Amino acid sequence: MRSNITTFKLTKLALCVSLVSGMTGMATVSAHAFDVVEAGQPVVTGEPSRVGPPWNHRSTINIPGTKTDIAFGGYVKLDMLYDFDYDLGKATDPYAIMNPSNRTDGRTDFTAYESRLNFRTHTLTDYGRLTTYFEGHFIPDGSFNLRHAYGELNGFLAGRTWTNFMSFVGGTRTLALGDPKGYAFERQTQLRYTQPIGAGNLSFAVEDPDTVIVRDDAGVADGESQLPDLTVRYEYKRLFALSGVARQLSTNDNTNSVDDETTGYGMQAQFNLPFTPMTSLHGSATYGEGIGNYMGNPGNTGHRNAPDVYVNDNDELEAIETRAFGVSLNHYWTDDWFSSTGFSRLEQDLPDNYGSHFETIDYAFANVIWDVNQRLAVGLEYQHADVTQVNGDSDDASRLQASATFQF
Repeated sequence: MRSNITTFKLTKLALCVSLVSGMTGMATVSAHAFDVVEAGQPVVTGEPSRVGPPWNHRSTINIPGTKTDIAFGGYVKLDMLYDFDYDLGKATDPYAIMNPSNRTDGRTDFTAYESRLNFRTHTLTDYGRLTTYFEGHFIPDGSFNLRHAYGELNGFLAGRTWTNFMSFVGGTRTLALGDPKGYAFERQTQLRYTQPIGAGNLSFAVEDPDTVIVRDDAGVADGESQLPDLTVRYEYKRLFALSGVARQLSTNDNTNSVDDETTGYGMQAQFNLPFTPMTSLHGSATYGEGIGNYMGNPGNTGHRNAPDVYVNDNDELEAIETRAFGVSLNHYWTDDWFSSTGFSRLEQDLPDNYGSHFETIDYAFANVIWDVNQRLAVGLEYQHADVTQVNGDSDDASRLQASATFQF
């Protein structure tokens, strides 16, 4: 009898061990490709959204039986706008000041057009981690419009995203969409390679070219580019960045009377100077010829407000000289309260016969933002733009913006 009891106990122990081993094997099979981020924890995707920290919250989900994790995210944003002088549009657009039909004695507008949705995947492959990213929003007309669509593998990026010429190092946190005027700000379809160098990254890209002529005058010249734009950027941590672009700008004589080409180039430097753990000074400086295509968003529809070239009296293309800078002082009053104030300028040189185009845009802002929790931020921002045209006309406009952003 004792022998039978002993045999039964041993058999029971063996079954338990076998069951545990089987469960362990099943857990191994269903292991996630990456550590799953718990709901509510921040995961940075692409360049960080500057709507407010923590950036781009995600909850990742593993596709069972695969090495692919997926993540959905985005935010709902309400913007409550009051324009004192000019209707500056759904996203603050200083160019609107040059259109007399936008004048107002005072105007209130509510919009949720900036709300966005994005989707990301991570997949483990024999060649490393493969990433895809897709994002859209409803600016400028309420339709769902593409912002980003790209894939990455081993330092190579292909698709549409921020141009390699720009950086977020010198940018700041604002309620208005995009960096203030005076900062390079554009999304381009491109092929990019990034190589880590010490604590920094060096990246090269060939990007979709677009010769933008100051006039939409198809009877004289139609922009055409024979070669892609070449961009290079070095970024050290998030303290400073240097970038450059080289361009070939040309017209199409098959459909127009002008057949010419010229070159364009640009340089940009950005910095983040921490004074204390709570206070920092950010800045950007840009100079170039034929780079208006990189300086226009948002609001520069077709980029004809900040073009690349014009046709001179000899029916030749001339690249437009562009100068720009911006500075902002950023301060965290507490872990939850943030303020930023800044000034920027964008200048372009055009001949006198283009008098209705802008010569300088000065832009100033000040805000206060409260991060109520990790998913909700509210804020108030004052914006002021002053536009001087080539013909000497000058006007300015102010806007008050209150916003509430719900991350998901």
